[in-house]
Amino acid sequence: MSKLECDKLFLPMKTAKKVLTYWLPVFLWMALIYFLSSFHKLQASEISWQDFIIRKTAHFLEYGILYVLFNRALTNTGNLVFKKRIITVLVLCLVYAFSDEFHQTFVSGRSGRMIDFLIDSLGAGAGLLFVVKFIYKLPKKVQQLVV
Repeated sequence: MSKLECDKLFLPMKTAKKVLTYWLPVFLWMALIYFLSSFHKLQASEISWQDFIIRKTAHFLEYGILYVLFNRALTNTGNLVFKKRIITVLVLCLVYAFSDEFHQTFVSGRSGRMIDFLIDSLGAGAGLLFVVKFIYKLPKKVQQLVV
């Protein structure tokens, strides 16, 4: 078997492994967000103001993490230039945040709230800021995990 024939045979496996490596974490994280949104009511604390802070911080962080995961996937499997990639990732996160809030309108005891969408958007924006300004200040080994 020639090298060209061998490459044709194994290229789809390499591509599949690459897609799984970079996109599976994105879809698992999105599934976790969806799963958590399916609960009647998540209460983090018995004290209402603490519960509010914890839940809104969770909204912020989950979409910051989603931004980083989407960016990692597109960086390693796509061919978008940097500016287009960071905007595309932001739009994907905002669309998912909107769909998550819409999903919550169908969950008993939950409601889709604009304030939650805004907090999710701020989290995605923080993820963008992290990717643009801070990621390259991390140690190289950490960068390899995140980029």
